[in-house]
Amino acid sequence: MISSHTAYLRLGGMLTVGSLMGLMLAGCGGGSSNNFSTSTQTIGGLNTIATLSSTVDAANGDNNPYALAIAPPVSTSFPADGISGHVQPGDIIVGNFNNSAGTQGAGTTYEDVTTGHPINVFTEPAGTAGGPVAFAFNTVNGYNWVANAGLLNSTSPGDQQIVSPTGTLAGTLTNSATQYAWGETFNNLFGGKGAFFTSNVYSGSIVRTNIVATNTGVNFTYDTLASGLPTTLSGFGGTAVGPSGMVDTSNDTLYFVDGLNNTVYSIANASTVAANTGTSNVQTVYSDTSGKYLDQPVGLTLNPINGDLIISNQKTNNLVELNPTTKTIVAVKTVDHTAVQSNGNGSGLFGVAATTDANGNLKVYFTDDNTNTVDTLSK
Repeated sequence: MISSHTAYLRLGGMLTVGSLMGLMLAGCGGGSSNNFSTSTQTIGGLNTIATLSSTVDAANGDNNPYALAIAPPVSTSFPADGISGHVQPGDIIVGNFNNSAGTQGAGTTYEDVTTGHPINVFTEPAGTAGGPVAFAFNTVNGYNWVANAGLLNSTSPGDQQIVSPTGTLAGTLTNSATQYAWGETFNNLFGGKGAFFTSNVYSGSIVRTNIVATNTGVNFTYDTLASGLPTTLSGFGGTAVGPSGMVDTSNDTLYFVDGLNNTVYSIANASTVAANTGTSNVQTVYSDTSGKYLDQPVGLTLNPINGDLIISNQKTNNLVELNPTTKTIVAVKTVDHTAVQSNGNGSGLFGVAATTDANGNLKVYFTDDNTNTVDTLSK
């Protein structure tokens, strides 16, 4: 039986709840192929890689960018105020997983890199978990839910922090269901219901955090939607490998990747599906046991033009575009040519996010741990 965990947080009203490809390339090196899409509406037609910004925090030297997200567009509940250090609609926000000494999970800062250099938005208070590994913005009010992995295998494994666009900590959630979070996404307010999904790399589970506004604050309940997914805390590079990057689509299909078995999964009607242990809620979208295209996938985002999934691979430093309907690979693009070694050295990719440029072409942002930068892939 699934028990429902409930927590309460008094926030004083601050949070508003608001073409099938016929053939596939033999060998997945970099660049595009005649068998893959070369349209600028896919990653196959994008050939310019550039550095947007360093992510290293100027004050404390935090580095190793993992979390990456694009702030939601302007709205009445999320207006632009033009103040440096405040998150503006559409800004590119990145989190540093390491501290200056290189300790994984000890980073405490996240930066706004929109203008080409890191501007600190938030530094996590002493005594909290650290290690921001995933971001998910509430698309109504611009509040950022920060999934902190913390120090792996520690007695205080992680938490979630809710941070306002102005850098104010609105609340910290420490429920065990969402500790060791390795991915997070918002549910697009299906049926007016606010919820966040988290992939828990410690337990191999997918958890829905339900948000219910009350007169005195916000009520949170936690539903486990899947469990028993492949995972390890001591994988490639000495870090966690398992369920991670997540997106929730316009039809409420939740997609997520698992780096341990190179698989993309989905959960239909994710905002309303009943809690359940095991994997009865889960469907396999694409599995690559050979590692030909998916080789320890970790980051996931939606192509905003066609609804494809764009996936970052840790063992190959490439991006892969997958059509989840036809279950075919659309394109592969190497974005860092550093050789990835068996101990994890050279592995650079983690976070990925996508949007369109002024001409309507696809533009992809990704973190590169080899250079401590956020880079772009564009036409």
